[in-house]
Amino acid sequence: MEKPIIVPAQIRAARAMLEWSQEELAEKSGVSLSTVRDVESQRRPLDTSAAAEIHRALENAGLIFIPGAANAGPGVRLVAGRPQVIRPPTVMTMWDGLPFTVEWQGKAVTVYLSQEAIDDLGRFREKRPNADYLKVFEKYRGGILDDVARALAAGKATDKGLRLTGGDISALE
Repeated sequence: MEKPIIVPAQIRAARAMLEWSQEELAEKSGVSLSTVRDVESQRRPLDTSAAAEIHRALENAGLIFIPGAANAGPGVRLVAGRPQVIRPPTVMTMWDGLPFTVEWQGKAVTVYLSQEAIDDLGRFREKRPNADYLKVFEKYRGGILDDVARALAAGKATDKGLRLTGGDISALE
């Protein structure tokens, strides 16, 4: 699949929709503040790995980039149908994995992402500090939330919540 073309105005618009400063975007994407400034001001091309990290961070925050068309220019909009995190993960537990809570259709649902799934996403072979698991969650947040939406729509939740394993995570396919 061809990568969509993104223009600097879309990056600026996405940041504005999230009410993020350039500093916040730099922190959330793992790039320097000067890189964000250079990308937004067209001093750095948008086909670099740093620009890809900026794009990923904005998509993880719940935005999608709309390509230009014959009758309209490119744009940005909020993702529909994605659960919103209301209690982010803080710790990996031995028995439950990485728990977090989302809002889905007016209800709070606790999601348990298995340690196996996080280990596979992070390519971990041994137990890691909580901070490492949380970084992996943030890196794949958007995709994980899309996978949560699919599982919830398929009726996989119980009265105890929703458990996702590696087979439920599209990034591991």
